[in-house]
Amino acid sequence: MKSTMLITRFICLCFSLPIISNCLAGQEVVNVYSFRQAELINPLIEKFHAKTGIRVNIVSGKADKLMQRLIKDGKNSFADVLLTVDVARLDKAKELDLIKPIYSLALMENIPAHLRDPENFWFGLSLRARAIFYDKQSIKATEILNYKTLLAPKWQGKICSRKGSHLYNRSMIASFIFHYGQNWTKDWVGKFSNNLAMRPNGGDRDQLRNIARGECKIAIANSYYYGMLFASDKQSDRNVYQRVGIVLPKTKKIGTHVNISGAALTSAAKNKVNAIKFIEFLTTKAAQKIYANNNFEYPIRPDMPIGSLLSSWGNLTADTQAVHQLPNFHQQAEEIILQSNW
Repeated sequence: MKSTMLITRFICLCFSLPIISNCLAGQEVVNVYSFRQAELINPLIEKFHAKTGIRVNIVSGKADKLMQRLIKDGKNSFADVLLTVDVARLDKAKELDLIKPIYSLALMENIPAHLRDPENFWFGLSLRARAIFYDKQSIKATEILNYKTLLAPKWQGKICSRKGSHLYNRSMIASFIFHYGQNWTKDWVGKFSNNLAMRPNGGDRDQLRNIARGECKIAIANSYYYGMLFASDKQSDRNVYQRVGIVLPKTKKIGTHVNISGAALTSAAKNKVNAIKFIEFLTTKAAQKIYANNNFEYPIRPDMPIGSLLSSWGNLTADTQAVHQLPNFHQQAEEIILQSNW
């Protein structure tokens, strides 16, 4: 906790200067914009520092605000690395020339081609699965094996979800358009909206809590939030975990919708060598183990075990074939969602 406070104070003191590295003359550093709070990635930072001696300075914030900061600061940005979520955001950063390519054999070897940019502008670090959750006291997992089963009339008024316009849901709908086409997807969104128990509000964890409170029977959420409830300091959250079950949906041809958390080298990077070392480190087995055991996300490395908790949720058949396609269908997905009550 003290180290986190020191990092935060350090950044606040240096933020007013054009380039934070001016505050660190003679020191090896890498400056990171992260969608996660510093304390959540401290285990990664500590391991990297112990291994390399390079100090990691973190500026945490909401992903969209970090992107806006990169745009505003341009070449004067002190950020060397962008850590963010969703392929669409990473692709947007590429389109806006906020990031530049990395040519690294380690990254090529550690990350499958379908989880990194074809031109090496961004690299997946972990998989985030959009799962189905249910009330174990009243529903059997076999009743909700895939996303299509959520459209059954018997679920009318029984499903909870955050707003359809949220990026997580837009990306899922974009994957549906890629696989099934616009008409099928429009029908799915309409019927799904009709089965909602209440007006969408709150985040993914709130939907799981709604199930435990009896306000709905089913919800869609990212699976790592389920892990956060399991590891929560609050007994009430751990009770939610025990009450709620998880299904990793799949059909004969298509598995669970997944997206990524990813990393990229910023176009303004002043500490390029250290930045590449940091991104490479995040794909090592030691770092991938932390993603699975601390953040409850699936490793991107195919040679990594996922750990006992994630294994207990069942086998993930990830729909990785859609990952590169998601940005191509985001606009259509948004238009379909806006026409619904989601």
